[in-house]
Amino acid sequence: MIYKFRMLSDEDKLFLRDFEVDADSTFYAFHKAIQENLGFDPGQLASFFLADEQWNKGMELTLIDMQNDTGMAAIPMERVKIKELMSNRRERLLYVYDIFADRNLFIELIDIQEPNPDVKYPVCTASVGDAPIQLAEDFAFEENISMEEPNEIDELFDELNDDDELGSLGLDDKDEW
Repeated sequence: MIYKFRMLSDEDKLFLRDFEVDADSTFYAFHKAIQENLGFDPGQLASFFLADEQWNKGMELTLIDMQNDTGMAAIPMERVKIKELMSNRRERLLYVYDIFADRNLFIELIDIQEPNPDVKYPVCTASVGDAPIQLAEDFAFEENISMEEPNEIDELFDELNDDDELGSLGLDDKDEW
């Protein structure tokens, strides 16, 4: 099965990425696809966190095998297949790409579909807006980024998932990319 994920940022309302990933892929393969698509330095640490409906962090999937100080489970992302932790639409992940400033991207599983034999997964199927700057030290914050209003992200997901069509974003056909 192929899992379709939508990724949004709370720093830029115009940023959106859709990725299709084979359910048998590891979280590490998904991480590599994200890094490549966003043009991030692969030498920087990043983690996935399972997230609940309010975007609270749960289990951590790390790049390297390490202990975390939260008392929650931390598992290397290369050891876990996506289908082992995700199976239902609307399940959520946080992708922390700037560990020290705790900056992240919000990811939601929006569809589960049959694979297309002509596609090599993982693949980015929609790309809107510029990628965020990877490290906070590389730019000055103009305003504080607050995680206390996750409803903004929820509203964006709801708005974009209402008809699950990209036409409203000017992306009528992914085959045109």
